[in-house]
Amino acid sequence: MKAAGAGGIGIVVGDVLTTNAFGQTGLPPKPITMSNDEWFAQRAWSVSANRVVPDADGKPQPVTSLAKRIHRPKSAAEIAAIVKSLPPSTPVACVCGGHEASGTALIANDNAEILDLIELKKIEFGHSGDDQLVTVGSGVVFRELVEAVKTHGGALPVGTGPGVGVAGYVTNGGLSSYFSRRLGLLGQRVVEMTIVTADGDIRTLTPEDTLFTAMLGAGSALAIVVDMTIRVAAADAIKHAEQLVFGFENRAQAIEFSRTVMQFMKEKVIPNESVSLELVVTGTKALVATIVFYDTFTGSTADFIRPLQDAAAGQDLPTLATAEWNSWYEAAAALWPVIAEQKGSPLATSYHCVGTTGIPEAKVLDFVADVVVGEAPLNEAGMSIVEIRTLGGATQKGRRLPSGNCHHAFFVDLVTLYDAGSKSPAERQEIVDLTNRVVDKSRAMPGLSVDFSGTHSQPDDIGRSAVASEIFGSQAMATAVEEQKKKMDPNNRFRFHPFSKFLS
Repeated sequence: MKAAGAGGIGIVVGDVLTTNAFGQTGLPPKPITMSNDEWFAQRAWSVSANRVVPDADGKPQPVTSLAKRIHRPKSAAEIAAIVKSLPPSTPVACVCGGHEASGTALIANDNAEILDLIELKKIEFGHSGDDQLVTVGSGVVFRELVEAVKTHGGALPVGTGPGVGVAGYVTNGGLSSYFSRRLGLLGQRVVEMTIVTADGDIRTLTPEDTLFTAMLGAGSALAIVVDMTIRVAAADAIKHAEQLVFGFENRAQAIEFSRTVMQFMKEKVIPNESVSLELVVTGTKALVATIVFYDTFTGSTADFIRPLQDAAAGQDLPTLATAEWNSWYEAAAALWPVIAEQKGSPLATSYHCVGTTGIPEAKVLDFVADVVVGEAPLNEAGMSIVEIRTLGGATQKGRRLPSGNCHHAFFVDLVTLYDAGSKSPAERQEIVDLTNRVVDKSRAMPGLSVDFSGTHSQPDDIGRSAVASEIFGSQAMATAVEEQKKKMDPNNRFRFHPFSKFLS
């Protein structure tokens, strides 16, 4: 690992050259030295599970950044100056939060220049008519945004990871398991963005621009996002939430409970857009049911969740914990302590999803219970989870984005997560193989979409990665994104988007 990073010249942190980000770009900022290994350790939350197994020649793969240089610009002007200073063919990678499943931008290659956007921390609130807006810099992560939105009495369909980069999340559509049924995808709430093009030009995009829509599914493949302005919802859009945590002793119990909960989703939740439900099956033998009630919900919340409690009691599953949240903020921040404990040396991850665009058929629910829950490597990779979610609602009614999430009502994630330092190469390979077996069986299941989400699919899987029409939601969207790629980045400078292979 050390040898792989030795070629890195260092990290670039810029002096501010101008107070006007849209004015003259001037000269690029001066570099200071930091090794690639040090930077990678700071910025990479995890590494792909495919990188901690030997390659085809039996050799270990590099788990660090291979980039020639790493820059930390502080403004659009500095980004433009860096881009203009480089030959037009020089590849450029952008890093916001460092959570992307395959680490494509973090690792890059030895000819690449990385733009680490961590210094772009702007969070500014404003109004347009009756709408509250927030402008978010590309260095902002969800913990920072959630805390700021709380103080302004708002709500957004945010992800659960506190360190996830907002810009990276949005440019893959943006999916919130708790809030999207009511508030849509976060990308559907964007009204403006500032970008720097492959030529180093600073532009402001609005929904009237064709490029604007393409950016909300393939953004880092098309341009560099400096900031984006998002329409904020009122905090009272989220009425109440409850979480029930049950224990299980064996996989058969998890399969039975999951099947019962999915039937409840099918009959009571998916047709009712005033509520959402997520069931998480964990490698630590917990079943976590989270029910979020929106402002449109009527009736008794206690009566609504009672069938879940009865199902657990019927299986003699112990109640490990319960929680109630009465605000958007409490629900948004609920899992931060849990995620903080997910660590490894390195932490290895892979992400896959399956789902349906409408109400799932019985055979699909049986498949998810028997195969996805039943065969996922939860024992072998102890931090792994299966997340079974309702989506649909506002996501299906909102603006069409190049994201498969716009089309799906039933959504299941298989998140394989473990400490690679505690596993032998053979054990790491077994985890990859077990995961791939579930994915391969899913692809063979009629009526089931597989790996349609840019944030929940594994782009470096060999021979198993999604196709463009699935990731971007339709063949028409995939074609539109490809056309923008050819127009905006003919030299393929931004080749480190997770799905750039569809666009180059």
